[in-house]
Amino acid sequence: MTSSILSPLNKRRQNLDFQMIAAVTVLCIAGVIFVFTSSAAHAWQMANGQSLTFLFNHLVRLMLGIVALVLFYHIRYQFLDKVARVALVVSLIGLVVVLLMPMLPGTSAKRWIILFGVSVQPAEIAKYALLCYVAHRLTEIENSSFPRDRSRKFNALVIVILSTLLLVAAEPNLSMVILTSASLFTMFFLFGLEWRKVAITVAVGFAGVCGIILLKPYMLDRINSYIAGISDPLATSYHVRQSLIAVGQGGIFGLGLGQSTQKHFYLPEPYNDSIFSIIGEEAGLIGSLFIIIAFVVLAVRGWRVSMNSQDRFSYYLAAGITASLACSFIVNVGVNLALLPATGQPLPFVSYGGSSLVMSMAAVGTLLNIAKQQNKSVEWPSGAPPMLRV
Repeated sequence: MTSSILSPLNKRRQNLDFQMIAAVTVLCIAGVIFVFTSSAAHAWQMANGQSLTFLFNHLVRLMLGIVALVLFYHIRYQFLDKVARVALVVSLIGLVVVLLMPMLPGTSAKRWIILFGVSVQPAEIAKYALLCYVAHRLTEIENSSFPRDRSRKFNALVIVILSTLLLVAAEPNLSMVILTSASLFTMFFLFGLEWRKVAITVAVGFAGVCGIILLKPYMLDRINSYIAGISDPLATSYHVRQSLIAVGQGGIFGLGLGQSTQKHFYLPEPYNDSIFSIIGEEAGLIGSLFIIIAFVVLAVRGWRVSMNSQDRFSYYLAAGITASLACSFIVNVGVNLALLPATGQPLPFVSYGGSSLVMSMAAVGTLLNIAKQQNKSVEWPSGAPPMLRV
């Protein structure tokens, strides 16, 4: 790497966002604790009596995530602007390859590629590659002086987005499609997309989601059980009922670390998608609020990084990353509290999921790099200033 790629070391440390780092640290520590307390029984059954297997795997992934965070903290975000197109092409190849691979035993979707004994989820990589690419193209569109050229580039961008989301939907991974769409919508909102185009885009996206749901009966069952559970909680799905039992048993102060009963094969994957229910059961409302506050701090600091950006690429990218992390958190907690239909999304930084953890840490490293290079004495370049500057 050349000096133009790396940010200067030992400089601008006054711009290091300690609040963001503290929030991520709290979430990572919570992840280690609750993966440990919730996974022992499952690990014992699945790993020939090795009850610490999931914990060790999670610690290795966390170390990789820390390396990714430090790496992306030192790599200039401007480098991501230059390689955005290549990164998206590589991630699209990954999305195609995963569809050609046989479905892994015990799964109902083609979401993982096994590389040297390590499972990788291409959709997690494609999500952030797409955010970089969209930030890159929106910057290009804004810099274009010709209306026809702007329109042509925007239409091409929409085609690329739809192609990427269709590949993710084919896995199928509808929740990832919705989360990525929400992040992209945030970026387009900041771009100042006309409301007429926003309405058309939302309508097309809604029609696409409905079409996918109708093609996948299990997704339709989840929607039906969610609607039935609104009026009668006992009529909702088994998974949601067990989540609510876990949260209810926890009360205000929780049953204590390691004292969960729902982790004993009542909740599917209590160390992964259901881990917030385990936190509620073992640490109670107090522990759950600590997690929620940490995410709120992370989202506020990420949004602040975006609003204080000094170029358009970092403005869109920081907003997209922040929206992605916030939406993942809202969906996971919403599902565990029966506020949203059941879907499989990990709790960022906390759940047992290597691709999600490493990519989330890399995303935070990018936010920290953008914040590191911000200089309050530098004004926004020519053109409209960002909205809601703080």
